[in-house]
Amino acid sequence: MLAFLAIILVAVGTVALMAGRVTESEFRRYTVAHGGAWNRQVVELAAYYTSHASWEGIQEALPTLIAAMGPYGRGMGPPRLDFRLADVQGRIVGDTTGFPAGTASRAELENGIPVTIDNRAVGYLLPASQASTAVGLDAPQAQFLARVRTSLWAAALAALAAALIIGLLLFRSIIAPLRRLTTASRAIAEGDLSARAPVQGQDEVAQLADAFNHMAESLSRAEEARRSQTADVAHELRTPLTVLQGTLEAMVDGVFPTDQESLLVALGQVQTLIRLVEDLRVLALADAGQLHLHTAALDLEPFVREIVEAHRPQAQERMISLTLETPPDLPQVLADRDRLAQVLGNLLSNALRYVPQGGHIVVRVKDQGQEVAVSVADDGPGVRPADLPRLFERFWRGDPARQRATGGSGLGLAIARHIVGAHGGRIWAAPTPAGGLTVTFTIPPLQARMPAVGFS
Repeated sequence: MLAFLAIILVAVGTVALMAGRVTESEFRRYTVAHGGAWNRQVVELAAYYTSHASWEGIQEALPTLIAAMGPYGRGMGPPRLDFRLADVQGRIVGDTTGFPAGTASRAELENGIPVTIDNRAVGYLLPASQASTAVGLDAPQAQFLARVRTSLWAAALAALAAALIIGLLLFRSIIAPLRRLTTASRAIAEGDLSARAPVQGQDEVAQLADAFNHMAESLSRAEEARRSQTADVAHELRTPLTVLQGTLEAMVDGVFPTDQESLLVALGQVQTLIRLVEDLRVLALADAGQLHLHTAALDLEPFVREIVEAHRPQAQERMISLTLETPPDLPQVLADRDRLAQVLGNLLSNALRYVPQGGHIVVRVKDQGQEVAVSVADDGPGVRPADLPRLFERFWRGDPARQRATGGSGLGLAIARHIVGAHGGRIWAAPTPAGGLTVTFTIPPLQARMPAVGFS
């Protein structure tokens, strides 16, 4: 507000001061030119032109004419009024301050005092610039200038008051939402992630409040996800640790024999813990942007066939039909073989886990030009359409058929999403037309990733 007030004072004061000075200068010049102060000079100059029929010799005659115009000088009468004399073409033919030279501009002629004979201009008297200040003003003229100055400063004060009132209203409209935004930010800093700033209008402050609310919403979701993830990790770790502890205590108490079978049960829980910790490590690397890939050219057809054949015994054991559909001449892709195997293996393991006995799983590979798509479609229980966007969230399970008892930790698809994204591809899930779930991921072909090479 103080800065705004300083700007207003400088602006209004400068305008009032300059307007006052220009008005007084122009008024004095007008008074000198048209107030009768030059009447004697005009008469003498007109008489000279009448007697000579031209301005020839006027410069030499000026001292005589000035003497005839009356006494000049300090203490001897009115102050000396210097001027120049121009003919009708604008040529300077006389100058009381020196040798006449040059040409007067059209504006100077229009502001000059015409010297007329029989209502015909024969020249122009051009008062010197200091003449306007040398000639005093009479009482009415001085009063007029005083009123003009008073009006200018009154208008300046009125403009200042109006600007201050409008400025106060504007500042209140700006400061009020900023204060509410400050209050909300302090509440969030103190841990209240539910605090929001009210959004009013469409101006920059409203946009700032809207961005702040989006940030607060993101923080709230991140905090909720962190708490949920912490609880899920604790739950996932507690289950195998509880089983492992129970098994070891039973062996110590002599309830279970210390034989290979009991040790294998304990070893299975240790392996579950190792897989969970490894999955968490991969997710942590992905979140930190440090999931490094060891990429190389990869032929998709034999690679996908190898992964499918590795899962075929499990499918045959459960009497599930496992089919592979690949077109000929698939392009190579630039991929990390082990990571890509992890993605496809996870999709097949999920399908085998949830598809009922006698079901069908189809693995399809399609060349789509700018990318190669690999999909795993099953006719299992599927996922509700409303839950499809959450399918790739860590630790999420949609329905009772997808519980940890079936073997999943809820991290596989989240890891698959990060791995596919690191390859520059996409992954999504959609309902299978005949019922079930289809998960598809894409990988750009090798040619799309290689820069063009020119030959000369």
